[in-house]
Order: sequence, then structure tokens, then C-alpha cells
Amino acid sequence: MEEIRIYHSIWKNIVMMAMSFVFAALGGFLLLHGNHSFIVWVCILFFGIGGLYVFFLILRERINNKPYYIITDECVIMDSGMKKWEVRFSDVEEFYLINVMSSKQIGIRYKKEIEFQKMNDASSAGRTIRKMNERIAGVQESLPADNLTIKPQQLCDLLNMKLTK
Repeated sequence: MEEIRIYHSIWKNIVMMAMSFVFAALGGFLLLHGNHSFIVWVCILFFGIGGLYVFFLILRERINNKPYYIITDECVIMDSGMKKWEVRFSDVEEFYLINVMSSKQIGIRYKKEIEFQKMNDASSAGRTIRKMNERIAGVQESLPADNLTIKPQQLCDLLNMKLTK
């Protein structure tokens, strides 16, 4: 059984991390000079926590050798650092590339019975999110494909190739 491991790209994420820290620092500078508005605090928290989270993901992946995606013959496993999520190839009809708010993602078109089951098994908040995802992206679930060690189209092609096996 072949296992493919995909990580976040360090170089692609350094720019995002640096920009996050610059915005957080700018917010800190504004705080020091008397601007204590709500927007400044939100800027510091959002960009500061976002930058630290990206830094945490990269360090965790490299130090512990825990990839973001593990692709096996049966499934793809995403480990976001917060939770693991598994997509079984036997449940999927097709993977395809989508753009969601300037972010490349791999849309997952499940087989109809699996799609209905996922909707029925979801909580009321989960159903609302799934319906919103269908309106925005055209799918209930997707896999992030930006800033990885593999290009989004290559990842999509690889997942579709695993479907045919």
C-alpha cells in the first residue's frame, strides 16, 4: 500500500505569516499611540492568532513529521492540527478544483446516498453550513489546496487517479 504525504509549503506560507505579523504589529503600534478602537483590537487578534496558527502548523508538520494530507489507496486523511478528517474513496464520485474567495480547494462530489447520509447525520448547525457550502462552492465539503508542497491541480488529479483504482 503506497502512502503519499503532503505538507504545507514553508516558503509559500512565510509570506502569509509575515503579512499577518506585520498587520498585528501595526495594530500594536496604533494601540501604543492612543488608538484603542475595536477594529485595532480585532486586527491584532485576528492577524496575530492567524500568523501563530500558520507557524504552529508548519512547525508541527516538520518537527513531528505529521503531514497535512496522507493519501492511501483507500482514503485521504487531512490533519489540520485541530482534528483529523478522513474521506473514503469508496464514498466519492469525483474530485474537482474550485475557487472559493480566492482560495483553491478540491471539491468533493460524494455519491448521492452518502451525500444524503452526511446531511441527515449533521446537526442543525452542520446542515446550515453544508447548505451554505453548496450555495457558495457547489459542494458540501472540500479540501484546502493552497500553499502545499503540491500544486492544487496535481493534487486533484492524484485524488481522481486514486478513485479509478
